[in-house]
Amino acid sequence: MAEPAHRAQSRSPHAGGKNVSGASHQAPYGPIVTVLRRLVRARGSAPGAWLDGTEATDAGRSWARAGFAASVILVLVATGLVTAAVAAAGGAPNPLTQLLYVPILYVAVRHGRLGALVMAVVAGLAVGPWMPSSNAPSGHQGFRDWGLRLLVFVLVGFVTAWLASQISRPFAVIARDAWLGQALRAAVRQRRIRVHYQPFIDLTDGRVLGVEALCRWKSLRGRPMAPDVFIPAAEHTGAIAAVSRAVFRQSAAQFGEWATQHGAGLTMSINVSAVELCKPAFLVDLTRLAAGAAESGYRLCIEVTETAIIARTDEALLVLSAAREMGVLVALDDFGTGESSLAYLGGFPIDIVKIDLSFVAAVDVDETAHAIVSAIVSMASSLGAATIAEGVERPGQLRALRDLGCDIGQGYYLGRPAAAAGVDWTRRTLA
Repeated sequence: MAEPAHRAQSRSPHAGGKNVSGASHQAPYGPIVTVLRRLVRARGSAPGAWLDGTEATDAGRSWARAGFAASVILVLVATGLVTAAVAAAGGAPNPLTQLLYVPILYVAVRHGRLGALVMAVVAGLAVGPWMPSSNAPSGHQGFRDWGLRLLVFVLVGFVTAWLASQISRPFAVIARDAWLGQALRAAVRQRRIRVHYQPFIDLTDGRVLGVEALCRWKSLRGRPMAPDVFIPAAEHTGAIAAVSRAVFRQSAAQFGEWATQHGAGLTMSINVSAVELCKPAFLVDLTRLAAGAAESGYRLCIEVTETAIIARTDEALLVLSAAREMGVLVALDDFGTGESSLAYLGGFPIDIVKIDLSFVAAVDVDETAHAIVSAIVSMASSLGAATIAEGVERPGQLRALRDLGCDIGQGYYLGRPAAAAGVDWTRRTLA
């Protein structure tokens, strides 16, 4: 369930300004049972659980990022040790020669067919004709036996390299993500996941309408990890569920305090991962969040991308419709960068359209960007949806967006992400 609740970029959700949802502030539980049953039938499985893991080690992450030189040293040392072990055991053939497949597989995955060929030849020579043999009367291997072993080494290397080439993500990235996924699970258990909040501002009067919750994580050494690295890793490894729940829990508790301090009507916006959106467990968590928001007096907004909707269109519609019934606002994030945006605006219960920062970046200096933002604002308004401009970083952008009638702005110029104690709730002065 999450992230987009965990981004480093300036993002934003909508809260006040105009009533775009028409939804009740109550959080009814009635529809959830029916929706859960339909989701389970659609997926063919019941809600699952995530696996626990252990903290990734620095050695593991370094291995995942190892370069060519490190690979050469690694495989030569491994080959040398195996060769020495084979010789000490009386020579080839020997079960210990099977250990040479380890460096062959490693090189094949990391460096392709050419690397596999070189490594297979090196391994074959390491246990070549010079290697003594306890099976041969002469005490030395025959060339035929050695040649067959070399051929098998080459074939295994080529097949492994081909299989690795069929994987869309590089092996180093897969290995890195595996370590990060384990580390994230440990960070959740140890309560080292933190949430920062970025305000979004009403562009008519400068009021702070609410904040977007953004996940932050530091390694054990205190170094911040980039969300655009660890969030995809969490999605690929299944750790995103645990991370999302940690963000949801912290954000809900914090907003309960803010609603008391600043009054009812604020909006808490949380991003939802495409991986988690259609899982029944997410709908259960969302129901709890909506109930807590209704009790505390703030509005809950979930941000979804077109990718999340495209992945499972029918199921996504079920979930978003159920969210609307609970009084949860739905924002379409990064609008204009995906596929079939217009179709989703008309067919889904979208309350807010977030204009991608790639358009906002040049809205005040480029005629094309200005025209695109103008069209998005007009289209959203005609459909009864509010608009939020992401990435507002200078006064010129702010003036252009206000002139175009954009409802809400978010970005460094209006407020940087900060820990709860550092959020600026003062009304902005809009030139």
